[in-house]
Amino acid sequence: MANNKTRWRLAALSAGLLWAAHAQGQEARIGHDSQILISALAAPARLTVSSPQIDAKGVLSPDATQYGANRFPGLTWSAAPKGTRSILVVVQGELTNNTSLHLVAYNLPADARSLAPGMTDLPKGAAYGPNVHGASAPYAGPHPHDAASHAYHLQVFALDIRLPETGDYAAMKAAMAGHVLASGEAIGQFARPAQTVGDGTVRVESGALKGTTGRDASVAVYKGVPFAAAPVGDLRWRAPAPAPAWQGVRDASTFGPLCPQPGPEMARGMAQSEDCLSANIWTTAKPGTDERRPVYVWIYGGGFIGGTGANPEFDGEGLAKKGIVVVTFNYRVGALGFLSTPALSRESAQGASGNYGLMDQIALLRWVQRNITAFGGDPARVTIGGQSAGAGSVGFLSMSPLTKGLFRASISESHTRHPGDTELRYLSVSYRTRDAAEKAGQAYAEAHGSTDPATLRAMPWQKIIEGSNTVDMEVETGSDGKPPLFRPVVDGYVIPKGYAATYAAGTQNHVTYISGNNKDETGAVPETAFERLRANPPPPRAGMPQTNVTLAAYTASARRKFGAMAQEFLRLYPATDDAEAATQNDAAARDCSRVSTFLWGRLWSKGSPLPVYTYFWTHAQPGPSHDMRGAFHGSEIPYAFNSLDAVNLPWSDQDRKIGETMSSYWANIIAKGDPNGPGSDGKPLPEWPRYDPAKPQVMELGENFGPIPVAAPDKIAFWQKFFTSQPQW
Repeated sequence: MANNKTRWRLAALSAGLLWAAHAQGQEARIGHDSQILISALAAPARLTVSSPQIDAKGVLSPDATQYGANRFPGLTWSAAPKGTRSILVVVQGELTNNTSLHLVAYNLPADARSLAPGMTDLPKGAAYGPNVHGASAPYAGPHPHDAASHAYHLQVFALDIRLPETGDYAAMKAAMAGHVLASGEAIGQFARPAQTVGDGTVRVESGALKGTTGRDASVAVYKGVPFAAAPVGDLRWRAPAPAPAWQGVRDASTFGPLCPQPGPEMARGMAQSEDCLSANIWTTAKPGTDERRPVYVWIYGGGFIGGTGANPEFDGEGLAKKGIVVVTFNYRVGALGFLSTPALSRESAQGASGNYGLMDQIALLRWVQRNITAFGGDPARVTIGGQSAGAGSVGFLSMSPLTKGLFRASISESHTRHPGDTELRYLSVSYRTRDAAEKAGQAYAEAHGSTDPATLRAMPWQKIIEGSNTVDMEVETGSDGKPPLFRPVVDGYVIPKGYAATYAAGTQNHVTYISGNNKDETGAVPETAFERLRANPPPPRAGMPQTNVTLAAYTASARRKFGAMAQEFLRLYPATDDAEAATQNDAAARDCSRVSTFLWGRLWSKGSPLPVYTYFWTHAQPGPSHDMRGAFHGSEIPYAFNSLDAVNLPWSDQDRKIGETMSSYWANIIAKGDPNGPGSDGKPLPEWPRYDPAKPQVMELGENFGPIPVAAPDKIAFWQKFFTSQPQW
């Protein structure tokens, strides 16, 4: 027996080393491993294992896969030997380069002999381990990406110990070493079925879809596709659950409802519902083919209080015509997406609450991994992008361990900042600590009548969101700018650490990163707006600093923000009257943005070997916003998407030329992680230099296309000194 146990330990150690080598060689995807577990853990006794969903020819029923009802197929096994203390069940799919985990269930009772078909609740004392859907899904049915037949191993192990609770598959395997008394498996073969069901209809894991065409008939559009279950009833304020299957062909020609949000500004008059977790896909790939095109997943902004993936500016047709599969979607916002309370944290297995909107985003990325091939997309070539709160989301997802391997590039449009930049605290990239989030959430819940999760879940969503469009007055920003009350939480789970701690530890994901800012945002406005702003100053808004267009406001703001460094600031940006103050306020705001992102790049690059590219957007849209808002916050979006035809503005030939150039840069980034390459005319685009921490330059996009200095050396030195003097977020 001793020799057998030694052999089992060596086998398990070998499997662990293989897994480690695989993880170091590439970004490991969630729920994947290097080999079938039963091959690594031999046992002296055999269990007879069978499944009612494996037919006489050894074929697994489609009902047990993501191309059917996605139901656990059921399993029976022979009696375990004497000395067994627990049973482990693992379902793994045998693919080309690694194996995918579809179910891990451990610490089943020693006398257990079966798991029923469609099982979701394990016996008392048992626990689920990781799978390719993540911890929120008990069972992830097989989902091969090609028409070849693949083996799916339904494995049972009898152990003489109970395994310690862990979400780490490698740790679980190591703990099993020397403790396997018996094992067995049943193997079911399955191949991806044809994904077309008639003209233009595709099949995803939950059922068949019939989309529509874009303005150009070559573009297929699928709207309102559920990627998760409706977060209603007991699912409110929980991680998203898998979308339920439907029968027949689902109409995917109209956008789904928005997630509940206050006010008409971002809702645009569209219907709202908690049943809002849906995606929209644009593609020119032919359904059912083996095309594998790069994928762009777009995350909308809106201060984490509103927004929708159905915004016309996000229309994916322009990028789809450049060979990109474009995905937009809805995620929970405001109180329904980011409420954190002590009671909600106690409910969570991770002891955390408040990041439900981010978990929706992660669920969408996992859905893309499982389903995007149906639309001609390549799950290995996914880029995420977003603006404002969407850019904040991109940053948080790029730091989260839950997203490793789900995307390879990140595009943050506005507000990627140095951790010491005080602007970071109130912009849409601001975060909350767990304690602060729970304290504020407790007060919010009390004001709405109860802190009991069950009572809160029974309330209509209209009551829950009353008063949610407010700011967090507890954050000192050095200005009147305050962040939205509801925003992401550094919870130790979705977001383990803040910016500075993440960069110092080098734990961010290894992704190519593109980040930039706009000329007329974060306190800067066009000169054509100065007089009207003096006459009618706008009221403060969440995430919006006051624009200083008078000398008195400018000097008072400088003294408040810079304290002992105010005189040095006023020497670098001098003003003696209102006109000079407004001009210098613009110059300082723009320098701060560019310098902050440049210095952020130094910190980010220390922990990631992949390229960084930065930009500064300078073009003002035509129409009513031109004189008052200039190159405002978000004004670059329709150019990057080349969605001008979907937005009703008096676009000029210059605008269309800029749109073609911008969208070509974006298409190149998404396709190959580098903006450089040919434009739509086949000629090389103006060279966009890769970020170099020793060269303070940034790529101008918009009015011109080419590198410009970040700022004058003495001003870079000032901002660096100021940032390092502040608490690091």
